[in-house]
Amino acid sequence: MDNGRTSPAIFSCVGGELGDADEFVVKLRGGLELGERGLAFELYASMLGAYFGVSCPHPAVVLIEEDLATVVLQGLSGDDRRAQIIRESIGLNFGTRFLVNLMTWPVDKSVPLALQEAAAKVYAFDALIQNPDRAFPNPNLGSRNDDLFIFDHESAFSFLFDVLPSRTPWRLGTERYLDRHVFARALKQVVFPADFLRRLRELSQDVAERFSGQIPEEWKSDDLTKIESHLALMSEHAAEFAEEVSRRLA
Repeated sequence: MDNGRTSPAIFSCVGGELGDADEFVVKLRGGLELGERGLAFELYASMLGAYFGVSCPHPAVVLIEEDLATVVLQGLSGDDRRAQIIRESIGLNFGTRFLVNLMTWPVDKSVPLALQEAAAKVYAFDALIQNPDRAFPNPNLGSRNDDLFIFDHESAFSFLFDVLPSRTPWRLGTERYLDRHVFARALKQVVFPADFLRRLRELSQDVAERFSGQIPEEWKSDDLTKIESHLALMSEHAAEFAEEVSRRLA
């Protein structure tokens, strides 16, 4: 694809739950700065987003076999950068079903009334997973009909990289990335979504571990345990988190 700093590609995929072949946008392991960690973040965030009722393109683990990579490389003659990405992506990668008629969200667009609850869920979700990458110049979301679809989460769970992680992550007063969020200026006086709050309160350790269990073994690390602990803490302080989000959007 021409857009995207990680050089994603569109593949026609078969297998798994698919009946007929279907097109998927594939985030190639070789194009991600974090490699397999980034792939794990992508898949976990997609499953977690679906749990919270935030629309994400259907996720999949996509196997690129060596013979397929060889064919692709033949069409990349002279493009050394993309060719190297393909070589380093043989094996498992992360993909999402390609959505037709998805309109890229314009920078600083106002949010129509029909999309305000969906937008509030997106803002709350990014605050929950500490995702700094859905900002004004790079929304990483699109709209279709009366819904919003989010994507690109390899930079989520940024608390994993803090030297001194916050002991009160539900308090958002110092989270400067939220000032740059695509909806930071467009949402004002919006009620915190009751369904999101309910689901956060009900987010059990079993549910978080079920998400972790669906991550391929070669992508797993102690990141998953830390993510589970973070979510457990946020669930315990769900009401305070909702108040903090509402305060940021006041």
